[in-house]
Amino acid sequence: MEVATAVAMRNIDRRTIETFRVPGIVLMENAGLALLQALQALWPDLAQRHVTILTGAGNNGGDGFILARHLWHRGMDVHVIMLTAAGHLRGDARRAYDMARAYEVPMTSATTPQAWSRVASVLKQTSLIIDAMLGTGLQRPASGLYAEVIAAVNETPQPTVAVDIPSGLSADHGRVLGPHICATHTVTFALPKRGLLAYPAAAAVGELHVVDIGIPQAAVAAEELDVGMLQEVDIRQMLPKRHPNTHKGSHGHVLVVAGSVGKSGAAVLASQSALRGGAGLVTLAVPASLNAAMEVQLTEVMTLPVAESPAGCMAVAAYDTLEAFEANVSAMIIGPGLGVFPETKQLVQRLLQHATVPVVLDADGLTLMADHPQVLKTCQVPVILTPHPGELGRLLQTSPADIQADRLDVALDFVRDTQVYLILKGAHTVIYTPDGHRWINCTGNAAMATAGTGDVLAGLIGAFLAQGLSPLQAAQGGVYLHGLAGDRVWARLGATGLIASDLIQELPHAMHQVRQGAICQTS
Repeated sequence: MEVATAVAMRNIDRRTIETFRVPGIVLMENAGLALLQALQALWPDLAQRHVTILTGAGNNGGDGFILARHLWHRGMDVHVIMLTAAGHLRGDARRAYDMARAYEVPMTSATTPQAWSRVASVLKQTSLIIDAMLGTGLQRPASGLYAEVIAAVNETPQPTVAVDIPSGLSADHGRVLGPHICATHTVTFALPKRGLLAYPAAAAVGELHVVDIGIPQAAVAAEELDVGMLQEVDIRQMLPKRHPNTHKGSHGHVLVVAGSVGKSGAAVLASQSALRGGAGLVTLAVPASLNAAMEVQLTEVMTLPVAESPAGCMAVAAYDTLEAFEANVSAMIIGPGLGVFPETKQLVQRLLQHATVPVVLDADGLTLMADHPQVLKTCQVPVILTPHPGELGRLLQTSPADIQADRLDVALDFVRDTQVYLILKGAHTVIYTPDGHRWINCTGNAAMATAGTGDVLAGLIGAFLAQGLSPLQAAQGGVYLHGLAGDRVWARLGATGLIASDLIQELPHAMHQVRQGAICQTS
């Protein structure tokens, strides 16, 4: 599913109105009805609830008037508080107001702080608040009356549903402008907006629901959007399939180049994840002194002992062994627990420069390349980087805070220059492609913020590459299923106590769930 900015959404709306001859008031009517249907699905007892709708001056307020009219027409208890005088309403918003007034929907005007103070107590008496104040066009902090109302809404315990976007957020980015509604649910129209998916602003969205309001797909396609949101149907279509007449060699061979003294667990996790991801064969290359321990720990994984330095990490002399073995494999993972010693850096550089199969570069492999990112431009095969904000900060020579403040755009120049695929891990992981397209993943949760989960992701992506998926498909499938496995563990164990190996055990169940079409994400 495509993701829009405010300007892109306005263009799509205008194209629908002008090219497809759908009047704006029809789109607004569709939006109000879709909002009503979403509320009915969320609250089957909606008819017994008192609903307060807060409306502003633009089309967001118009959507609120449409909703109010349909609730009132169905005999429900609804009250509109108008924060803009009727005389300031224009276009479709004014028409929506006029229809609601003709239906005699209860409405109160509160266009000044003094007027608001006289009606604010209604928030304590209502059972559902609808935020239809400020829409997707906002580009500056909410202030004055709107800031006061936002604060009052956030202080109430009642659930709040934001119309299209929580008031006070920008549709274009995840930075917080200022005072904003912290919604329980957000019902957005036609397409998700960037600001709903990018943190820290996404924390104010609550549960996100994307609803159809009748915009033609051709009107969307003409906009050439470059950000998408992963959906279960996308992953289902790309998952590797197993035919009845098959064998282990048909499902790829992953070489995991990982491990050093004190970090062997990362090598174990990546290798086990590659197997659980469906790879037919997995070989773990480790410093020779670790080989015996790996043989005991990994009964289904083959091992390849290689030359090591006195520090217990891989030596550059390991290159010849690895190069010769690479002829047997279909994908390679470099980095988990590898260590950050100078000799290992030389080894990783040579492996990247001469690789003949797709590579996942993770963890210490990324750190080793931080001073020499131009090495990535010499690679002759697809390379997928899997940094967390700290690792990407080292690659881009900036701070993790700067990375987090601009997650959707911060790596664009880097991927275009180096022609790599890049997965920026974290809440709502972002996948970058070499041509600058980005994909946002909404599976996963805070319980996954623990050691080793990144190694599991690297193993899963490597497994998908080995089975013949394209780099983009491997990245998309990896991050979606990795997060879904985490969501399944959360459902059993709660927010605390997940360990990385829990994800590995859950991966087959997550893949089975997707194949069967059992949806476990926001609608």
